[in-house]
Amino acid sequence: MENPEEKIDGPSVESPGETKRAGSKKRLIFILLATVVAIIILMRMSANIQNVIFKKKPAKDKAAAIKFAEEATPVKAFKVKKTEFKDTLPSIGNVKGFKEVDLKFQVAGVIESFNFEEGEKIQEGDIVASLIQRDALLKLKYAEMELTKNQKLYDIGAISPVKLEQGKLEYESAKSELDKTNIYAAASGVLGSRVIDVGSCVTPNDRIGVFVDMDKVYAEFNIIEKDVPKVALGQKVEVFADAYPTKVFAGSVDRISPIIEGRSRTENVKVELDNKEGLLKPGMFIRASIATYDKKDVIVVPLSALKKKENEYIAYVIQKEEPKAPVVETKPQAKPKKGFWPFGKAKEKEVVKPQGPPEKTPDMGVIEIKKIKAGYMTQDLVEVDEGLQEDELIVTEIQEDFKDKSKVEISEVQEGLL
Repeated sequence: MENPEEKIDGPSVESPGETKRAGSKKRLIFILLATVVAIIILMRMSANIQNVIFKKKPAKDKAAAIKFAEEATPVKAFKVKKTEFKDTLPSIGNVKGFKEVDLKFQVAGVIESFNFEEGEKIQEGDIVASLIQRDALLKLKYAEMELTKNQKLYDIGAISPVKLEQGKLEYESAKSELDKTNIYAAASGVLGSRVIDVGSCVTPNDRIGVFVDMDKVYAEFNIIEKDVPKVALGQKVEVFADAYPTKVFAGSVDRISPIIEGRSRTENVKVELDNKEGLLKPGMFIRASIATYDKKDVIVVPLSALKKKENEYIAYVIQKEEPKAPVVETKPQAKPKKGFWPFGKAKEKEVVKPQGPPEKTPDMGVIEIKKIKAGYMTQDLVEVDEGLQEDELIVTEIQEDFKDKSKVEISEVQEGLL
């Protein structure tokens, strides 16, 4: 007979007690795992909170604060250099013939002929115009006959020498009267104009035309009274005509009027110009540049760099100073504080800021007042004869009076004249 405790083939059946114990064990493991996860999360959160609360704030970049004992006035400076100083006087005028002669007959009569037209060249000795010569020729013929008769009578001793001399004088007078009916060219030139035509009756007061010497011409200008001291004989002049925009006619001051015109208050100046090509015509409008001053290796400064006090000029010379060490205002860096937890701290990222060019320190200087001996002066520039040296810096565009040893800040340095 078999034992009832013997194993019977088939599926095993667990008791209710064992099932309950297994479920409790699983719940305990789950709770432990959840607790560990919660602790880890809390630790990380605590580390982040510590980072936010105790994190060291990056120090702000502060520009170095530069402090000086005395406040400096910003100024513009000019660097003194030797240069060539030229000055010109502009003027406008007209072309005049080198010789302009009014053509007039010496006796009254009727014009018989005009041998040249306007603009035609005339050679010295040519007959320009003639009057009707009938009466003059008759007088000359009669005087010639009388002279011949008297000469024969004198040869046989029939008349005295005085009578013969009288006949010669009458002949010369008749010949002169004939010559006066012609107008002869005194030099080579051009017939400028004809005023009266053939057949007109004229007197010695009537102008029939104008003779012009064109090989040379004058450029004639009127200089205003304040510029009269600048003009002198022999000064070089460049003349420009609108008809020839690319051509320059060179000449020199040849004549200066000794008087000032009453109404215009101007002085007449003439410049001799070579005109063999015949380009310049009398009456043509021209412009000129008169070289009134030219000197090399002189100190020239802007007129705005000098200040006039009473009867003398002064300049504010800048003596440059070495820049002082700047006072930099900074705060000591605080040491980073550690959090409550030694772990879980987030690593801070290093912030790299772009670095720009270093800020330039302005040039500083001290004012030194110097008396200046001024030379030739224009509207904008002045020549300095005494008081300044090359490479010195002076204040230009003076806005205020400076005292000796005043502090200035150089904002701009001008080198060379504009």
